[in-house]
Amino acid sequence: MELASGVDALYLSGHGYLSMGFLARLEEHRLWADRVSMAVPFELGPLTFGLAPHGWGKYRYCLDHESGRIGFTSSRRLPALRIQPRAEFLQARGPGGTVTHFEELLGPLVENLAFSVARIDLFCDLEHLEFCVEDRPGFVCRANACTTYEADRVCTGFAFGSRRTQHISARLYDKTAEMEVKGTDWWEAVWAERHLVGQRVWRIEFEIGRSALSDLELSRPDDVLTAVPSLWRYCASEWLTLRRPTVDSNRSRWPLDERWRAVQSASLVHGATELRFIRGHKRAQTLRRLIPALVGYLVGFAVVSGTSRIDDTLDALATQLRNDEAIRRIPFSQRVEKRRADGGYR
Repeated sequence: MELASGVDALYLSGHGYLSMGFLARLEEHRLWADRVSMAVPFELGPLTFGLAPHGWGKYRYCLDHESGRIGFTSSRRLPALRIQPRAEFLQARGPGGTVTHFEELLGPLVENLAFSVARIDLFCDLEHLEFCVEDRPGFVCRANACTTYEADRVCTGFAFGSRRTQHISARLYDKTAEMEVKGTDWWEAVWAERHLVGQRVWRIEFEIGRSALSDLELSRPDDVLTAVPSLWRYCASEWLTLRRPTVDSNRSRWPLDERWRAVQSASLVHGATELRFIRGHKRAQTLRRLIPALVGYLVGFAVVSGTSRIDDTLDALATQLRNDEAIRRIPFSQRVEKRRADGGYR
């Protein structure tokens, strides 16, 4: 039986410009935190965060609050800020409400603020289902890596794929055992009366990173959240399944394990569409915006270059692009790959 499903983590990158005055205030408080070797209060709008005497990865300024963690940087090579909402806050506000909260909090402080999703985790909590070490051969996954976890000779979970790729990875684990270790028993309030106290709860969790989202041309929070049902269906039906092994050498043809049908039919799958359709729709939408401007520029280029036909104009353009490569000392392909890594056309 399903107890809960939805978004368990939503990591955001914030693009925009931080004023020199705001950066100076951050630096002043960071030096204060360094001197006292502890977090110091820092006002962000109506809220008071704790600014730590250490950074957060590549971000020099690390601010914590019960709503989440925010990192700021003055580097132009990185997004101006990154946000990791706390799981409790995300469950209370919902993913859309969480994005709105940080938009309203940071919008007045960051010029031209725009969010993109760096990572989203989807989950489903199930009761009255059990998994064991003997299930390992039945998992069919697009990733090669699989790790089995045990405690006192009892299976506590599996991990699939590598988080380092920032693509897709998955975990199937005993959520009740993890709660005992981490002290996150507030999940029982989320499950409410649906949960039978003392019954083990298994969680299937898919972590979808920036690389996978980029492949699907998903970046803006509203686009990513709209695609959640489709992401779940892809992850639970194509990327990872649990099957009953047979003599068939093609593992994808093995019959689906009945337990996995509960995973595939999680309530958050309602409204799913094919991800290929999503990709194609977004690509067509982008092309509709690009083509009119591109044709206008090419007509102007043809006039200056003395060409009139499409073939001649494109040949002349190719020559100009190669000249531009030589001047910039940056291959055109490298610029394309960088733009693609940054999230495509903006």
